[in-house]
Amino acid sequence: MTVFVISADTASGSLTVTEKAGPSSYLPSVSVETGRGPLGAAQCTPGGMLFVALAVCDEIFSVNVPTGQVAGRIRVGWAPRSLAPVPGTPYLLVANAGSDTVSVIDTGEGRTTVSIDVGREPGAMAVSADGSTALVCERGAGTVTALDLSPLAEGRPRRIGLHWQARLGPHPHIQPRAVALSSGQAVVACARRDALPVLNVDDGSLVADVPLPQSGTAPAGIAVTGGDGFALVALERAGLLAVVDLLDWRVTRQIPIGPGPRHLAIDTDDDTVYCALAQHSRLAVLHLDGVDLSTTDGLAQLDALTTGARPSSVTVTRTNESASSRN
Repeated sequence: MTVFVISADTASGSLTVTEKAGPSSYLPSVSVETGRGPLGAAQCTPGGMLFVALAVCDEIFSVNVPTGQVAGRIRVGWAPRSLAPVPGTPYLLVANAGSDTVSVIDTGEGRTTVSIDVGREPGAMAVSADGSTALVCERGAGTVTALDLSPLAEGRPRRIGLHWQARLGPHPHIQPRAVALSSGQAVVACARRDALPVLNVDDGSLVADVPLPQSGTAPAGIAVTGGDGFALVALERAGLLAVVDLLDWRVTRQIPIGPGPRHLAIDTDDDTVYCALAQHSRLAVLHLDGVDLSTTDGLAQLDALTTGARPSSVTVTRTNESASSRN
């Protein structure tokens, strides 16, 4: 299967699509015009369509990755910001910041089945591996809401309900921007909080509060590594990745990554980390294969890929065809 790295380049209204030729080798990138400020992208199944959230409208696009062609459009709420596939189902969640809703898309039918009211300005989301729970960061409310997705296993999206809501601080201005799940716990990055709240996915209770090594760093993105139990946190104002040990909830090292790091994605095949650098119009490429994240020993190899203006997110997709099918 062919692997592609795709960035959503918000300011240039495009996607940058780069085919991987090896762990440190890439074919020339191709720009796919979308317009309307793409903010997030997700692929529901390997080989399937890529779905793209467009921030200044009420639609998401489906894109054929190898050909770079827009295949369809689906109406959602206003200002969709992020997307989250539900494992084991044909459903895709869309967080609509302008409508304060989460739309549930049936990707097989290409339509919105239901829109669920949530807290103010929903953005980043994470779905459990069994597809039973979704966590939604509500940036305008300073909260995280859990949705009970169990009805989707029976094809009943209209029965999705709110499970719990957790407030992350004494006021709503802490702005939760990213969330990642690991072993029944959720790590949350908040733009105006100098610690990472860790929530119990079952009930929203606070499990830990991981202090960050610097103040005012504006955490912006989180990704969890495969089997070794670490979270990588993009610190936007510091230009660093903080590595958090998920066993004892401590920062083990800080890795310089470049100016304005935001969203993260990991290619689990070779432990390569991709980070959108909004101030640099690039993706930072960090190679973690063979690096012990529990210590400060050893340096990870750092490369870069050029993108369009102000990339906001990055995703790794897999298709059955290579980019040569464009020709």
